[in-house]
Amino acid sequence: MDTNMNATLRTDNVGKGAARKLRASGRLPAVVYAQGGEATPIHIDPVLLTKIFRKTENRNTVIHLDLDGENVPCLVREAQRHPLTRDILHVDFYRLAEGQQVTVDVPVEPVGRPAGASLGGRLRVIRRTVPVRSNWNAIPATLPVDVSHMMIGDFIRVSEINTDDGVDIVFESDFNVLSVYGKRGGGKKKDEEAKAAK
Repeated sequence: MDTNMNATLRTDNVGKGAARKLRASGRLPAVVYAQGGEATPIHIDPVLLTKIFRKTENRNTVIHLDLDGENVPCLVREAQRHPLTRDILHVDFYRLAEGQQVTVDVPVEPVGRPAGASLGGRLRVIRRTVPVRSNWNAIPATLPVDVSHMMIGDFIRVSEINTDDGVDIVFESDFNVLSVYGKRGGGKKKDEEAKAAK
């Protein structure tokens, strides 16, 4: 989908008072950070930003800011929200350079029904996201993981998750991501009870 949005440089005072005035006028104060720490204060349309993320349902969506006629690809590094209304108060963007590698958290997507489910087992998602490193224009929306072979007591470790070329999962210890839990033999007992009732 289209993730382009206009951004306007802030030339006014960038203090809290100026930020409140911007929000009162329907604009959202933000900062674009570049490598090296350079910060560019801007303001954007909060409604459009919210609409983009609702449509993509992906925190790692690359936003293309039109800033003084320049197309600036960015990731949202941090979004400050009001503690009660949850309205966005301020956004920190991270400017991306051509060919740049980034590390982001990507959701794990279980695919299929575990074989152990027929015996009363249930799938447990231990880690909902895992850190992934790739080129910023190749960030996967999710990491699909086939769970159809899993029996009760089985685990899938992070090292077992397959990724596309150029996409690497970043980890130091080989942690568990998914498991199937339940009482072993529970399904057999239910079958025996069903036969006895006939």
